[in-house]
Amino acid sequence: MHVELLKLHTHAGVAQQPGAVIALDDDLARWLVDTGVARVSIVPQNTKPKPHSHTEEQSQ
Repeated sequence: MHVELLKLHTHAGVAQQPGAVIALDDDLARWLVDTGVARVSIVPQNTKPKPHSHTEEQSQ
Protein backbone atom coordinates (compact mmCIF):
# COMPACT_ATOMS: atom_id res chain seq x y z
CA MET A 1 0.00 0.00 0.00
CA HIS A 2 1.23 3.51 -0.75
CA VAL A 3 0.90 6.22 1.86
CA GLU A 4 1.64 9.93 1.81
CA LEU A 5 3.33 11.11 4.99
CA LEU A 6 1.64 13.95 6.82
CA LYS A 7 4.37 14.26 9.45
CA LEU A 8 8.10 13.64 9.65
CA HIS A 9 8.64 9.88 9.92
CA THR A 10 11.72 7.67 10.00
CA HIS A 11 11.36 4.60 7.79
CA ALA A 12 14.12 2.03 7.28
CA GLY A 13 16.49 4.34 9.16
CA VAL A 14 15.87 7.30 6.84
CA ALA A 15 13.97 10.44 7.88
CA GLN A 16 11.11 11.05 5.44
CA GLN A 17 9.58 14.51 5.09
CA PRO A 18 5.85 15.25 5.01
CA GLY A 19 4.56 14.77 1.45
CA ALA A 20 6.80 11.77 0.73
CA VAL A 21 4.94 8.81 -0.79
CA ILE A 22 6.26 5.44 0.36
CA ALA A 23 5.20 1.83 -0.20
CA LEU A 24 4.59 -0.22 2.95
CA ASP A 25 2.99 -3.49 3.91
CA ASP A 26 -0.71 -3.09 4.63
CA ASP A 27 -0.47 -3.48 8.42
CA LEU A 28 2.20 -0.81 8.84
CA ALA A 29 0.44 1.52 6.40
CA ARG A 30 -2.85 1.21 8.29
CA TRP A 31 -1.09 1.83 11.60
CA LEU A 32 0.50 5.04 10.27
CA VAL A 33 -2.88 6.19 8.93
CA ASP A 34 -4.61 5.36 12.23
CA THR A 35 -2.01 7.34 14.19
CA GLY A 36 -2.34 10.38 11.90
CA VAL A 37 1.19 10.16 10.51
CA ALA A 38 0.09 9.30 6.95
CA ARG A 39 -2.87 9.01 4.63
CA VAL A 40 -3.57 6.44 1.94
CA SER A 41 -2.18 7.57 -1.40
CA ILE A 42 -3.25 6.41 -4.82
CA VAL A 43 -0.18 6.54 -7.02
CA PRO A 44 -0.87 6.62 -10.78
CA GLN A 45 0.70 3.65 -12.60
CA ASN A 46 3.17 5.84 -14.49
CA THR A 47 4.33 7.62 -11.32
CA LYS A 48 6.96 6.16 -9.01
CA PRO A 49 6.80 6.94 -5.29
CA LYS A 50 9.73 8.80 -3.79
CA PRO A 51 12.50 6.41 -2.78
CA HIS A 52 12.56 5.59 0.92
CA SER A 53 16.05 4.31 1.38
CA HIS A 54 19.41 5.98 1.11
CA THR A 55 20.75 3.40 -1.36
CA GLU A 56 17.81 3.93 -3.75
CA GLU A 57 18.42 7.68 -3.74
CA GLN A 58 22.10 7.21 -4.59
CA SER A 59 21.36 4.91 -7.54
CA GLN A 60 19.21 7.50 -9.35
